[in-house]
Amino acid sequence: MYNIGVIGCGNRMSGLVSILEKQPDMRITAIADPRMDELRRQFSGRDIAFYPDAGTILASEALDGVMIGTRCSLHTPMALLAGRYELPLFLEKPLSTSYSQLEALQSLLPQNERIVVSFPLRRSPIVEAVKEVIDSGSLGRMQHVQVWNNVYYGRGYYHKWYRDESETGGLFLQKATHNSDYINYLLSDMRPIRICAMKSKQIFRGDLPAGQKCADCPHLAECPESPEKIAGYGVNSGSTHGECYFAVDTGNEDSGSALIEYESGMHAAYSQNFFVRKDAGSRGARLMGYYGTVQFDFNTNVIDVIYHNEDRRVTRKIDGGGSHSGGDGLLMQNFADAVHGRDISHTTLAEGILSARMCLAARESAECRRFVEL
Repeated sequence: MYNIGVIGCGNRMSGLVSILEKQPDMRITAIADPRMDELRRQFSGRDIAFYPDAGTILASEALDGVMIGTRCSLHTPMALLAGRYELPLFLEKPLSTSYSQLEALQSLLPQNERIVVSFPLRRSPIVEAVKEVIDSGSLGRMQHVQVWNNVYYGRGYYHKWYRDESETGGLFLQKATHNSDYINYLLSDMRPIRICAMKSKQIFRGDLPAGQKCADCPHLAECPESPEKIAGYGVNSGSTHGECYFAVDTGNEDSGSALIEYESGMHAAYSQNFFVRKDAGSRGARLMGYYGTVQFDFNTNVIDVIYHNEDRRVTRKIDGGGSHSGGDGLLMQNFADAVHGRDISHTTLAEGILSARMCLAARESAECRRFVEL
């Protein structure tokens, strides 16, 4: 039996833990989180030790691997702390929320192959199927890329802790980090060298007071984002204790776009937004070579290959069962294999650093209104 410790066990990490423990020899034996009482109730009946902080769990437990799922600003500090023990490590994205953190994280590069970064989209069956098409050469070398992420569930970035930009680092780091990584994977022989970007906040802004809670709001009856209205749209209403979407302290842009130049001179265009709803939500990419185009969408799990010079079009539906189009299950399998020592990471620290650097550059470009070199 392999004993795994968890540092920071919120909703995301709780879901991954349940996937990891489907492996017959993986067991969560210790959790470090300041919400110890809440987690004791959540894991009631389990033989798990609880600690208030990361230093104590690492010093007290004989662990075979560590999973880090703290809030974003702590990903780098916790990784540096756990890295001293040279254990297999699972690290949530974004790896860092600042350039200084990212530079510090490079000290762990000698452990690169034992650190699994949380990039489930790269591991998903649909991305692997697209990579097979691209690598076959039937479309020619990729010469242009369009990527989109229209987030239909974006409410959470404005009424929960995610609204604190000092914690999240902004929404390029929250969302584009996934998309830049899987595009880099698909364009495996190309390296990004330069980025320009723009972001805007047009919807989730207003003049209501800082700290305003939905439950206490005098405008609740007419608010389009009230829990009752949201429930009427057929989606989860969320908590009435959430903070106001239209207060002066909402934080986070609600749309953003970036142009990414690669060494070959090719460029990719990326765009994301957080206010579309229902079937307007989509997430995918279109990659074009001279001989053909491949496009896909994570929400539908459909791949469409169009050959430019032939009367041929191939459409496939991919089985993407499980969270993140099936990628989370493969992530946890890879982490278990790294703990066993029978495989290396397929979503490495080096790749995570590149993605974070791209997102930090996009944020810098949008704020400074200039190109940023990578």
